[in-house]
Amino acid sequence: MIKLEHVNKTFGNHQALTDLNVTFNAHETTAIVGPSGSGKSTLLRSLNLLERPESGLYHFNDQVIDFSHPLASKDVLSIRRKTGMVFQDYNLFPHLSVVKNVMEGPVQVLKQQPDAARQTAMDLLDKVGLADKADAYPGQLSGGQQQRVAIARSLAMDPEFILLDEPTSALDPELEAGVLRVLLALAQENDSMIVVTHNMEFARAVADKIIFVEDGRILFDGTPSDFFTKPNQRIADFLAAMTFTTISDKAK
Repeated sequence: MIKLEHVNKTFGNHQALTDLNVTFNAHETTAIVGPSGSGKSTLLRSLNLLERPESGLYHFNDQVIDFSHPLASKDVLSIRRKTGMVFQDYNLFPHLSVVKNVMEGPVQVLKQQPDAARQTAMDLLDKVGLADKADAYPGQLSGGQQQRVAIARSLAMDPEFILLDEPTSALDPELEAGVLRVLLALAQENDSMIVVTHNMEFARAVADKIIFVEDGRILFDGTPSDFFTKPNQRIADFLAAMTFTTISDKAK
């Protein structure tokens, strides 16, 4: 379980997160949605400590971090080992083969034996449908394939939570579908995932909980059913914009 209490984050004069309180349960998929610049990615990156809020408490199971105090290196390392991060731009090592990209973290950080790490990597590549690309290099793959390798690489570290920051935003619809199928399968296996996404149909299909963020504040924290069928006016306007409902109505 991850819990944030009264978390604040600023960038210069901009308040990115304001008195933010939220809980992420294990074995659930949470979709974080909202307009551009709302604080979604800042919230997600704070969970991996890539961003450091100025105040508030961060609970990860029994571990508690007070953001108002300097962070100890051991605390940062502990959180990052428990939270696998998947970015929208893949961040694969171009000079390593696909299987070695997946093996790198377990061998270098977790100190696994190479043979065991390779077997795990092959199992994960099979899981994301890329076992036949094990010896290829990232530059030989499509964007969707690279993102699936990035997901396998995250899973190889056996994180307690997988954090995904708009993992399909750089992909065309066909490539996006392949990545979303992998994420849907992980959600059905009850992996613990927190996903920032712009894809409302994906959020509806995969999420156990939806969080709507705007201006650094959480305006909705509840079930997909309530989000899509009982929205307040702000969320209704957002959904209309995301699905082009307003444009379609005006065109009639």
